[in-house]
Amino acid sequence: MPDVVELIKESQVLEGQQRYNEALKLLQEGQRKQPGERRLAIRLGQLLETTKQYPLALSIYKQLIELRPESQEAELAIGMARCLLHSKRYDQAAKAFSRIYEKLPQDVDVLTGLAVCKRHKGANDEAKKILEHVLKLRAGYKWAVHELAEVQIAQKQDDEAISTLETNIQREDLYGDSLDLWLATLKRVNRERYAQEQMAVLAKQFPHKVEFTFGCAVLAHRNGETTLARPLFEKSDELSPNNYKILHEWGVMERIAGNIERSQELIARSLELKPDQPSALRTYGSDHKHEYGDAIFRQLNMAAAALAEMEPIDQVHIHYAQAKALEDVGELDAAYRHYALAGNKKRGLENYSERSVVRMFGLIPKVVTAQSIAATPQNGYASEAPVFILGMPRSGTSLMEQILSSHPDIFGAGELKFLTGIVDNIQVAGHRLRLNEAEPVFPYEEQATWETRGRRYVEKLEQLAPKPYKRIVDKMPGNFTMVGLIHAILPNAKIIHSRRHPVETCLSCYRIHFAEGQLWSYNLRELGRYYRHYWNLMQHWREQFPGVMYEVRYEDNVADVEKQARALIAHLGLEWHEGCLEFYNTDRPVMTASASQVRKPIYKTSVNRWRKYEKHLGPLLDEIGDIVEQYEAEIAHLAGKNDAPALPGKARQE
Repeated sequence: MPDVVELIKESQVLEGQQRYNEALKLLQEGQRKQPGERRLAIRLGQLLETTKQYPLALSIYKQLIELRPESQEAELAIGMARCLLHSKRYDQAAKAFSRIYEKLPQDVDVLTGLAVCKRHKGANDEAKKILEHVLKLRAGYKWAVHELAEVQIAQKQDDEAISTLETNIQREDLYGDSLDLWLATLKRVNRERYAQEQMAVLAKQFPHKVEFTFGCAVLAHRNGETTLARPLFEKSDELSPNNYKILHEWGVMERIAGNIERSQELIARSLELKPDQPSALRTYGSDHKHEYGDAIFRQLNMAAAALAEMEPIDQVHIHYAQAKALEDVGELDAAYRHYALAGNKKRGLENYSERSVVRMFGLIPKVVTAQSIAATPQNGYASEAPVFILGMPRSGTSLMEQILSSHPDIFGAGELKFLTGIVDNIQVAGHRLRLNEAEPVFPYEEQATWETRGRRYVEKLEQLAPKPYKRIVDKMPGNFTMVGLIHAILPNAKIIHSRRHPVETCLSCYRIHFAEGQLWSYNLRELGRYYRHYWNLMQHWREQFPGVMYEVRYEDNVADVEKQARALIAHLGLEWHEGCLEFYNTDRPVMTASASQVRKPIYKTSVNRWRKYEKHLGPLLDEIGDIVEQYEAEIAHLAGKNDAPALPGKARQE
């Protein structure tokens, strides 16, 4: 029989090495052999609490309290109250902490727990006073520091909260929840460049802390730096084996890099460890053809049974996952209901201002015109390297980039996020355009010229390419709002406008959970109105800057990919390369919702798929019906040409 003290010490060593599953198994086996050993039960409850398995920890604490040796009552009661709190049973937690407070009015755990309950009731000022008192009793107490930051965020003091959280994470014994909140806050205020820089410093300073290495991996992955992210995920897996979060994020990265089989393997392993992960179920299902009764469909339905108890964002993931599964088995009405529920819930979580969108689309055509550009005594940077593919999301931009990137002289850099920062505060005919970039490339005071902006953009572009290329592609679709400004700072850049049937485009946006942005896509009427703004702005660019945009229709690509690809390569001033017709074999990351689609040859049933949902699309068609008629008139010459595969191979899956 192993010695209890030694067994507990061994579990603590494993916990220190972040081998939580092994530590839990060790304690569970010890408890099975010595079921009455109180010290093992307490230690198991503490580890379950550490690993956020609060219902199980609560059950153990409750059983121990019922046995009730006086020497342990306060410790266990506080543990039980914490579990109630973290299980979001705030009223019960408040009562539990209040009872303990009567006996232990200066206990920092009890006071912090009471402060959390106050915060969740909206009494932020009271919570703040309690937490400040706690930090006088015990300076640097990590839970209280974290909760103080939560209060600061609730009071819209984001900068103060970021600083507070950093005292909890810039240390060997960091507080994991503070790291998560710090990253989420920096993302919300658009300071992810700062987050990545700081995380890299911490990972170097504390190389054995998986939290920092994993954080670096996730941030590198979000910024499209796959070659940097992959070894960081591998190291994270070594530091914390069988960690479902690491496996899931790593799987998402491999999916975006085009390694679909590897991605499915990693996410499947993650789901084995934690079967009810909503995001993982959605991601795995996106590349899985569901059938009634298959294992993943059953797993999804079991997870969905607890839908009402989930966080709102997890409910969103479950609805999208169910919609995709039901679509696969032909239950289209039920699938649409889940898409609509997912969109409504997502829309409710986001602060989308349609008024701001209307203001932006109204301002740009007034300020950026051929006359205002000509009247500004500046010249742009004369590089021919940049190629912009832009348009609505889901309009074929990823397919076009993949075709171009299959050419040896072209590098596809993905959806780059820094053009807005490059043009922020740009001067056009006496006007300065402020685009509310949180981390601008140029400070407001610098008053950078057009030439400087263009050169800086090209420098950043070339840093992303592994070797010199004649052309480098930025396929951020939303750059369509800046066509005139792109032409001003980079007059020799090629601008390619990708177009697709309006309803096909909009429905594809509506059926996707975007990782970030595109907040107009979750409501059919808002989506239709946004599409009309886009349509009108592209007409403005055609009229003001004729010949600046090279326009390609997705349907023309599908009808004759070789003809369109040859014309596109010629437009870029390059020699034809046969590899452009085998774009689906090109190994490169695709940072978009279309990641898996571009790995397959074009299939002509990828047009007119919207018809199967037509009866549900009344609100959208009310907004853009006339635009649909115009576009269908443009592609009338293609009638009857989209009935067979354009290239041999597997059928494309949406």
